[in-house]
Amino acid sequence: MNVLGVNIERKWDRQAADNVQLDKCTFLGKCLEVDPLVIIGGTGVSGPTFVDNVEYRDWVWDTFQADALDMETVAVAHVAYVNQVTFIAFRSLSDLAGGGPGENEIKTFFQLASDNSAEVILAFLQVCGER
Repeated sequence: MNVLGVNIERKWDRQAADNVQLDKCTFLGKCLEVDPLVIIGGTGVSGPTFVDNVEYRDWVWDTFQADALDMETVAVAHVAYVNQVTFIAFRSLSDLAGGGPGENEIKTFFQLASDNSAEVILAFLQVCGER
């Protein structure tokens, strides 16, 4: 998986994904080595710790076949579930949880991941509004 990806899950979401242009470079000109992409579906896992460890990331993949690992989604999902509120998560990845060469790149690509995620959400809402 690329450094930046967004998981969304409904058949008609492909239309939103196809209409979004993701940025490859930060406003300071630091660029990803490969183009960011939108991923529909997959498995995400969420937990209480920041992960910057390739061995742990590999264990999570081997155990859960998780395409994405974050720290926030489960908390929001739990509150929504307890309150019987419909919930959808859009996740944008800013680093490889210890899998990239050198230092963790979250500081470099956090804003880029956020901006790309916002573009996907706006495209998704546009498609929802048309339906």
